[in-house]
Amino acid sequence: MEYFVFLTLATAVIVTLALILYRKSRDLGIVLGIGAFYYWSLYGAWFIVIDKMGGFSGQHYQYLELKLFPIQLDSDYMATLCVYAGFIITLELTLLALMMKPREQRLPRLILRHEPILLAGFVAAIGSYLIIRDKLDMAWALNTSAYWYTRAKTDEWFTLHQVLNRVALIPPAIGLASLAAGSKSRYFENVRPRYVLPGYLVLLAGMCAFTFVLGNKNEVFTALLAGALAYWGSVKRPPLTKMAVVLGCGLWFLSSIDFFRSTPVSMIPEALASRLEETTDVTHFVTTSNEAFGAHFSMYGVLVNNVPPQFGYSLYSLVCSIVPRLLWPNRPPDIYLYYSSNVGATQNQGYSLHHATGWYLNFGYLGVVLGAVVLGLLWSKCLNARRNVSARSGQAYRLFAIVAPWVFVAGLPPLVRAGPEGYKGLVLESFVIPLLVLSFACRVRRATKQKLVWQADSGWALGGQR
Repeated sequence: MEYFVFLTLATAVIVTLALILYRKSRDLGIVLGIGAFYYWSLYGAWFIVIDKMGGFSGQHYQYLELKLFPIQLDSDYMATLCVYAGFIITLELTLLALMMKPREQRLPRLILRHEPILLAGFVAAIGSYLIIRDKLDMAWALNTSAYWYTRAKTDEWFTLHQVLNRVALIPPAIGLASLAAGSKSRYFENVRPRYVLPGYLVLLAGMCAFTFVLGNKNEVFTALLAGALAYWGSVKRPPLTKMAVVLGCGLWFLSSIDFFRSTPVSMIPEALASRLEETTDVTHFVTTSNEAFGAHFSMYGVLVNNVPPQFGYSLYSLVCSIVPRLLWPNRPPDIYLYYSSNVGATQNQGYSLHHATGWYLNFGYLGVVLGAVVLGLLWSKCLNARRNVSARSGQAYRLFAIVAPWVFVAGLPPLVRAGPEGYKGLVLESFVIPLLVLSFACRVRRATKQKLVWQADSGWALGGQR
């Protein structure tokens, strides 16, 4: 019973702090980001406790106990729950201490041209396909799943393939969100030829089909979050019904990828024709997905097996990872390999490592607190950037201030399931890629003698033009 009491109290504190943060920031990303941490930290604990106390939760995580280690309701598991709850609460308190209240900025919007975004997206999509094409052909010939085959046969080009997928998805998701906001956008003034909207639809439809065949949910989920947050943040009063429909369709697509990812490539058309209706229960997918358990297991495995921390190893691995694996194939692995080998996990299979566990494996319990503070510091910097924008700010900083809160939260789900080394992916995939592409698409309006006029629905405009 003490486990349910602890989970109830921890959840109440986390939710209360999240609501306080939202009221202070009015940023939807706060809620989604904290929700992501809770989902991959404590959500699965409710079902594990139910099952271990003799009940039946209906979840199917037991295969992880066979491949990793069995979980018992003992002192190590209670310590695991304390570590996860403490990490999230410390993160929230750090945000509460460092985050400043937003203020309305009366600055001209950036001019956004969508052609560079589309060009980069199509080039990246084609490049990603060419890299992985041979493996797709082999998966078809062997009558096996593209998801399992491409991950079992990774090479030095696989990382580039993943990066190109994000180039083809994240900047277009933000561009489409700005296009949907139209004249109501707070931050961008769209330059939109007639072919831009069809171009976005063709690109994203093609990438959805591509990621569906590959069984890749991560890139799609990141793009969905980035686009949804960009639209929410761009308009003063976002239509909740439309937002709910878009998010519902996105979650349905993610559930479809999850459902069909083990299907052999050659049998996908047949499977879609006969089993597509089985993917309609989106709520069941969200509430019962085994995503909630992989990372959750990690801290317990470390504690029950008395795995000693390797002081600062992730920082060393992070520095080494700057060199591409193409140039240094045997560069030091991240802390995950140390974790999996010490807890007796079945090798050559991927299991998530919780972010708090990664920090623990570097610096012990103090590292858990340090990791939460570092994350809170970076998050607050992204949220406070808009407040610090002034008329003297250059285009690069203004673009960063606009996009940073969106892409930071969109990059949190992969970071939750990685050690400190995950910051490399966060910086590259969530910041460098979208900011680099958008920087070619944006420009600041040149100085003009026209008078700036404030419009309540769309911000500042020249000469009262919309």
